[in-house]
Amino acid sequence: MLLLLGALPVCADEPFSLITLRVRAHLVRSVAHPRLQTTLTDKEVRVIFDEVNAIWSPAAVRFELEAIDTLQALEIAPKRWFIKDRDWVKAAIPTQQLSATAIDVCFVKDMGPNGFFYGEPVVVCQNPEFHKVSGGTANIVARVTAHELGHVLFLQHRQERTNLMASGKNGVALNLREITAARKRALEIVAKH
Repeated sequence: MLLLLGALPVCADEPFSLITLRVRAHLVRSVAHPRLQTTLTDKEVRVIFDEVNAIWSPAAVRFELEAIDTLQALEIAPKRWFIKDRDWVKAAIPTQQLSATAIDVCFVKDMGPNGFFYGEPVVVCQNPEFHKVSGGTANIVARVTAHELGHVLFLQHRQERTNLMASGKNGVALNLREITAARKRALEIVAKH
């Protein structure tokens, strides 16, 4: 069966070859700032990545955990109301401790956005806010993680409710154009490392 998407022919009967990307998960710790102190365990992170890989399986992209470690947040000033959560959280991440050969994913307890990626690292909130959609995942932290990894793979927000790249939803769908673009970027990441 041959599907046409724009000018790009894709054979739907042929499976994609698997692309594996290494990930290092960081459980952020902070005595001074309880909002940064995740309560997730190694076991829960493994379950999250099992679901992330199920979400990304239609694209044949796998995120392989090479390590789960703790990451002590930097001592920074308390968050003020006028500072965006993502800027404050990013300032607390000790970037010199991030991996040079893997995608870094930091888990924090609470922040305004569900997650963000503005260059290394990916940051995910363990208590995201979302709206349920038909066919969406029940593991919302995994969905946020998969969404932010979509940004790593150069995918942009797309507000179709059931799509993985929709904001604030639990949808997991990817279209063929997104799969093709994500796989292209994944191959570039593999070649770089």
